[in-house]
Amino acid sequence: MTDSHPSVAVIATATTQLERETTRSLEEMIFDTTRAALAGACLTIDDIDAVVVSGNDETDGRVISIMAASGPSGGVGRDLTMTASSGDHALVYGWMRVLAGQSRRVLVVGWSKPSEGVDPDHAELVEAEPYLLRNVGMNHTAAAALQASLLQDAPTGDGPVVAWPLTHGDLPVRGDTVHALVLAAEGSFEPGIEQAWLLDCGWATGAYELGQRDLADFAPLRASLDQMAARGIAPEPGAWDAAEIGADSEPSVRAVADLLGLPSRAVVNASGSLADVITAPHVQGLTRMVSAIGRIAEGAASVAGGIGFHGFAGQGATVAVFAAQKGAHA
Repeated sequence: MTDSHPSVAVIATATTQLERETTRSLEEMIFDTTRAALAGACLTIDDIDAVVVSGNDETDGRVISIMAASGPSGGVGRDLTMTASSGDHALVYGWMRVLAGQSRRVLVVGWSKPSEGVDPDHAELVEAEPYLLRNVGMNHTAAAALQASLLQDAPTGDGPVVAWPLTHGDLPVRGDTVHALVLAAEGSFEPGIEQAWLLDCGWATGAYELGQRDLADFAPLRASLDQMAARGIAPEPGAWDAAEIGADSEPSVRAVADLLGLPSRAVVNASGSLADVITAPHVQGLTRMVSAIGRIAEGAASVAGGIGFHGFAGQGATVAVFAAQKGAHA
């Protein structure tokens, strides 16, 4: 960053991930996770000057879910912004607030609790407006299968095929997830408590209609990477030690890893396969970004990239680069 833009660090994270939470409401999960993140940085909500949250009205089952989430996320009485596209966009927006000098410490909260719905697939059908736009419904599994069919010509996972050519082992597992992170400008926290420095982010969104884009091209991801390469602030993927990729299927993860051109030493998805990490479509990218932060905090990597997709078959992509040192350069 230039002298006019502060360096931004992630100084705390907290995560709640359960296959099915039956004892707490979504609001209670948000409150508990938010408090844990603040406690991890020895802060209270009074030390936060802005809150950025990301929920999904269809999955949450709450019209304008920000109204129900503003209290438990600490947004009452302070600047509060909701991004409905994906959890990783909330992270990017919080990062930009600090860069712009609008905030010194930002709390970012992203969530999804599909277990509260009778049928989680129903929310995805609503997202696709099956009754208005097409004769058959669409969901993330069907879209992932269409994309995977362009990337491989036969099933490779164990077990029965769910949607050709994907098996259960190829697909993300769905569960109840809340992430909370505290982003802070350099100088607003005690040096040494940072978990990772957020060097740069790139993001792009393509056409909604599946027939209007090449599902095997990952054009939004390419555009996101090109944004960051043009700025030259963060190391490019060829210099990463680790990558956490939250794609729609394991064939997509492999294709993205190949596209990145990672060095041979780089570890891909050390946090686990898509079928092993509890998350949900709305926060899958943020889940992987938190994992990338963890790689840095644990000392397992000096530079790690977190990649998330949103929309059907990777309609949009977000890339975030984290490092152990704020001065890492491309």
